[in-house]
Amino acid sequence: MSALRFRVLLPVALVALSAACTPATPSPDPTGSAAPSASAAPGTTAPTPSAPGSTTEPAPPADSAGALAVYYLANDRGEPKLVREFHRLSTGDGSVAAKVKAAVAEMLDGRTAYDPDYSSMWPASAQVRGVTVSGDTVTVDLAGARINGDAGSFAAHQAVQQLVWTATAVSGKPKVRIHLDGKPVDELWGHVATVDPLRRASASGTLLPVWLIDPQEGATVPKDFTLHVAGMVFEATMNYEVRRGTTVVREGFITLDAGGPAQGEAKLRLSLPAGTYVLEVFDISENDGAKMFVDNHTVTVK
Repeated sequence: MSALRFRVLLPVALVALSAACTPATPSPDPTGSAAPSASAAPGTTAPTPSAPGSTTEPAPPADSAGALAVYYLANDRGEPKLVREFHRLSTGDGSVAAKVKAAVAEMLDGRTAYDPDYSSMWPASAQVRGVTVSGDTVTVDLAGARINGDAGSFAAHQAVQQLVWTATAVSGKPKVRIHLDGKPVDELWGHVATVDPLRRASASGTLLPVWLIDPQEGATVPKDFTLHVAGMVFEATMNYEVRRGTTVVREGFITLDAGGPAQGEAKLRLSLPAGTYVLEVFDISENDGAKMFVDNHTVTVK
């Protein structure tokens, strides 16, 4: 009988959300608070961040001060869903507009993601011409983004939300306008209406339901470190697995502080010998027991 499928493993000791982990590259979170260091992760979250337009999100990784939240897309059973990393970027004069410009420029090129499973669905030609902030609205002016041949309807909406979640995370503002070549546009790619300012779509249909926040992909951590996760999962329970090569060296389940459709969080202390590991978090399908909503990062333990 599969312990993971039926979630009957003994609970793992969880640490308070204040416990710190040591990731690789941080940035500020969606509400403007300090972001994590060099790992991928969410921002500052309340138990119910699923309301459309909300700019709250899960807490960022530890040691991420000065990094900026950048949203990418991960494949969720054939559909692109949003995930987040924190990147340290050059931000010019340090203004909110300059920070948003840097984060959106990073986001447009999916090759900048630390995690090779993350990508962007914006056209390769897309660039940021400028960013302005007025009241509760951020305006992002793009060039080279009029045509996006790879985007169907859902993918187009998710790509736009990728930009909206990034801009709102960095600025703390709830609304985003998109201009093309210096002018307002009524729609993007025949699928997304842009006449009015855009807000974040509901988290439950937009984000990957399981996030590995910290450590981020490529991080180096001490032998005793904290695994920080977030998720919108049934009964507030997600599974984790630690692999060294093809060998599973640790597995179990984690209980979050809120169940779906709210986005809950948890932190778990792990202790591992020196080496390279894959940390993986996921949910289990009630239909066939297969893994789903998988998010994994390769880290080095010293």
